[in-house]
Amino acid sequence: MTRSVFSSKHHLGRRHALALLGSVTGSLLLAGIDIGSVASAEAAEQQTITITDELGREVTLKAPVKAVYTDLWYQTEIVRAIGAADKIVSIDQTSNPDKNTANKDYFAKFAGLPDAGNFNSPNWETIAASGAEVFFTRRNAPWQDAVEKLKPFGIEVVVVSTWDPKVLRAQLPNIGKIFGAEKGAADLAALYDDIEKLLAERLKGVEPKTVFFENNADFVTSLPGSGWHDTIVLGGGKNIFGDIAIANTGSASVHTYTVDPVEIINRNPDVIIHNGVDGQASGYAPWDQELLAEQAHRVVDRPGWNSIKAVEDKNVFVINNFFFSALGKQIGALAVAKWLHPDRFEDVEIDTYFSRWLQAQGVETRPVADYAYKLGG
Repeated sequence: MTRSVFSSKHHLGRRHALALLGSVTGSLLLAGIDIGSVASAEAAEQQTITITDELGREVTLKAPVKAVYTDLWYQTEIVRAIGAADKIVSIDQTSNPDKNTANKDYFAKFAGLPDAGNFNSPNWETIAASGAEVFFTRRNAPWQDAVEKLKPFGIEVVVVSTWDPKVLRAQLPNIGKIFGAEKGAADLAALYDDIEKLLAERLKGVEPKTVFFENNADFVTSLPGSGWHDTIVLGGGKNIFGDIAIANTGSASVHTYTVDPVEIINRNPDVIIHNGVDGQASGYAPWDQELLAEQAHRVVDRPGWNSIKAVEDKNVFVINNFFFSALGKQIGALAVAKWLHPDRFEDVEIDTYFSRWLQAQGVETRPVADYAYKLGG
């Protein structure tokens, strides 16, 4: 079996790197692409900038970036939302409309782009051959490997976890600079800030309600360090497992942490939010309300759960992550606030803000009702 040219754990030597780059370049030339003339024309329009990414890393690159690999669909959404979709030259499998059928219409624009496969172990050769100048990724991705493997090809690594609400907002100005889309980034920041202001005004002095957030599987929750936890807190809630602190090494641990079902009963949450429906992929395609209702009943019918306050009060919600994670989960934070404190948000329509997000994506707007269900209607 042929060994991958990126299998070594050591940095490639200059000569070896140039040889590999020559191989990739040769392939592109065979495809009829005049790399030299294109690069010269584009380089003249670019300027060197230095930004500080989410991890405090100073990254120097040529901007505006002409070509980017977006690692995971959250990254693809943000680049498109600021108006830089045409800069995306390679994607992972979650942004591939042929593989992620729930987003077939949502990501139709990216059909046919080079697919680097699984976002946790991407095909580095595909990314290098795509002509990407930047690997746009998250803190819970193999970004260290990306730095090592893509440096010989002049591909810079920028880490911005676009699923994290606070990180996204703080980094939007940088994202705008990177892509030369400052206005688009400012418009997106304005949407975020409108929600933040509303939450601050309506939740002032509120007593947080306790929430059990269940993430895609039975008795699996999310902890501090995950965007899910932040969304609960931003929405005026208190994560019943927010007292569990584990090292956030960038792995999935803080997002999917298994808990004792008896402990859930003992902590007696006011509200239960279950993310996902068994066997259904989250995405732009709406979920049938019957499927959402069935999932809600699977949750509340567990032995002993009829004594939980959330079940007694029918404050159990089942969600499709597509809407909940929009705008770095800021849309989700607004939904949490409306569900936890309906009296304070009675006149607030989540669709008003969700529609602005979908318009930025350039797709037909759809109501939140397509993606969420409350027990008992």
